[in-house]
This record gives sequence, structure tokens and C-alpha cells, in this order.
Amino acid sequence: MINKDLFFGITKNVNELINNSFNQLYLDYPEDYVLFLASGEYDEVIARNNSLNISPYTISGHNIDNYYDFTRENFLCEFMNLNYDFSEITEIQDNEFRINVEFLIYTHIWEAKPFLKRLYRLGNLLCGSEYDWKVQIPLYNKSNFIKNEIIKPFNTTNTHLGLILENNYNTDLRNAIAHSDYQLDFESKIITFNSKNGISNISFDDWSILFTYSFSLSYYFSHIFAEKRKHIIKDWGKNYFTIKMPFSDGTIKHACIQYETDRDEFGFIFN
Repeated sequence: MINKDLFFGITKNVNELINNSFNQLYLDYPEDYVLFLASGEYDEVIARNNSLNISPYTISGHNIDNYYDFTRENFLCEFMNLNYDFSEITEIQDNEFRINVEFLIYTHIWEAKPFLKRLYRLGNLLCGSEYDWKVQIPLYNKSNFIKNEIIKPFNTTNTHLGLILENNYNTDLRNAIAHSDYQLDFESKIITFNSKNGISNISFDDWSILFTYSFSLSYYFSHIFAEKRKHIIKDWGKNYFTIKMPFSDGTIKHACIQYETDRDEFGFIFN
């Protein structure tokens, strides 16, 4: 169970922290901020096709991640609108069906490659690392990647997002959900699940908080990312930018790109 004040307190906190992180990147590393919003990506399909005389380093047009993630995010919004409507109530009561669906959503959030890629890139860029065009999300043992490559870098910044991520990514619970290794006890309001240390448990109330944080991280990250793209011309006072881009000779040079508002896309400017 979660009440209205706690729910909106969590969502507001996460929203502010993500916004602050984006703004910090904008102030500290403006070129990387643009490249981050432009979704720079190394396209393996282009790289393997020797007949194409095209650079595999792409921006914005590499939308396959967005297409894949659209269904998940659309379902997440629909679920929240139907199940977390506080317009006429002040508390969301415990419900077995809803909790089981929340479990599925929780595992999807922490398995979603586009979400993890963006988190990884933002955290590492805030640490001053070079933009990673070829983010490799492991098929297995994602927990080590999330802990070492995402949470750890965020914890070295002053954005406080690392603590939110660390407190709400529960490897054992995620694995238990994925393998149906859990039980809901409505008499004691406890979720019991198998973990690497034996039998563990979490209260229904604590689960509601954990779920709300994870939902907020996923939803607001995507929402703020989209909004920052749309406002980039207003923020910069222009629609053209320079980014650092790898070239085939192994060097990194500056390239010019522009943002097209009507298509919500970045594209290269060729002389």
C-alpha cells in the first residue's frame, strides 16, 4: 500500500534529480550533452556491410532502441494511469493481481537496454569520461553491469541519483521474480523470495515504495530526455552544434549537426 503524499513525493524527488543531472551535464560538458541527446550510436549493421560507403557512427536516426522500448513505456504509462489514479482516493490498496503485474514491470525496467544505455552514458559522461558509442549491455549477469558501470559512476557525482539507483535495484528480488521464486502472503503483508543468502522478504509497503522509485526512474528519464531534445534550440539559441566524432582513420574530429524540430531528429551538416 502507498498513499498519495508518499507517491507524489517520490515522483517529484526522482523528477528533480534526473532534471538536475541533465542540467549538470549541460553545464559541465556541453558538447557531450548534445551528443547524448542526439543518441550517438555505432551501427553494427552498417559496419558489417562493406558495400556501404557510410560511417557506422550515427546520430538520432538509429531509432531501433526507441522502437523496441516504445511498447514497454506505453504499457507502463497505461498501467499507472489505470492503477495509480489518486483523483478520488488517497491510498492504493494491496492487490494480488496488481502486485504480480508490477513484478513484471520491475523486471522489464531493469532489463530494458535503451534505458540502461542512457543511464550508463549519462553517469559516465558526468564523471568526465568520453562518450561511449558502442555500449555493450551483457545478455547475462546484468547486475554486475548495473552496479559497476552505472551505479558506481553515479555515486562519484554530486547528482544523488546513484543512491536512488542503489537503493531500488534489488538483484535478488529481480531474479526471484524472473524465476517465479516468490510468494505473496496477504495475512502478514510480506513478499517472501529466494535470494543468494537464503530466504528473504520485503513488506508490501516497502515493495510499493521500491516499485514507485523504479517506475519514476524509467518514466521520467525517458520523458525528460525527450523534453530536453525538443527545447535544445531554445536552450542554445541555435539549431546547429558541434560534436566529437570518431573517424575511420582512428582520429576523433569535430562534426557539425543540426536539430530538426518538425521531425525531432538530429542530422549531420555536410559542406
